[in-house]
Amino acid sequence: MLGNLGETPAASTLVADVDDEGVTVLIVEDHALLAQTLVIALNAEGCLARVAELINPATLLQQVCTQCPGVVLLDLDLGELGDGVELVRPLTELGARVLVVSGTTDRLRLAETVERGAVGFVSKKVPFETLLSTVLDVVAQRPVLSTAQRYELMAELRCARAARSKDLAPFKTLTPRERAVLSALARGQRAETIAAAAFLSEATVRSQIHGVLAKLGVSSQLEAVALAWTVGWFPSEPS
Repeated sequence: MLGNLGETPAASTLVADVDDEGVTVLIVEDHALLAQTLVIALNAEGCLARVAELINPATLLQQVCTQCPGVVLLDLDLGELGDGVELVRPLTELGARVLVVSGTTDRLRLAETVERGAVGFVSKKVPFETLLSTVLDVVAQRPVLSTAQRYELMAELRCARAARSKDLAPFKTLTPRERAVLSALARGQRAETIAAAAFLSEATVRSQIHGVLAKLGVSSQLEAVALAWTVGWFPSEPS
């Protein structure tokens, strides 16, 4: 099982020629042991693999431009390289078929990669033989996800976004000053401190706090702050 492989901090990118026609597989993975295991397996399948260092997204995209891989195997959690989700669209726009190979169980995150153009995804925790066969399916341009699976993923993503939009709606009714006040409350500031920093009376600030509570439908400052973090509203800095 891949999930039992030890973690290794070194980052690597592997490029493997799949056949004489120039189809390549570019593996973007910061788990060195997994990367090396894939090299061995790909070589056993007749692939020619080599390892390049991952430096930053721009360098990765330059490698893709230069090497023109037919397939990219993409991890989503790439340390200093950032969020792999953000790389899916640029990679597909360069002509690669992107297969996400990740340990994440976040279906919405995986659904977003499909929305951005990934052909599918496979967990690092599946048996290695399953991972390898999935890669070979992508190389052979066989589907990884059925039409029904794609529809289900996109439906989940739409529902989640609709729910988030509904959750955030009350926050969009806050005035700039109310947003600033909620931001200050989230940082643990009291009404008198907020008033002093904004050169306002404490009564004015307390009135603004009351407005925040009323619009968010909560009864305390703690509830307001908790709701903000729960729905993913990140308070802006006071103006």
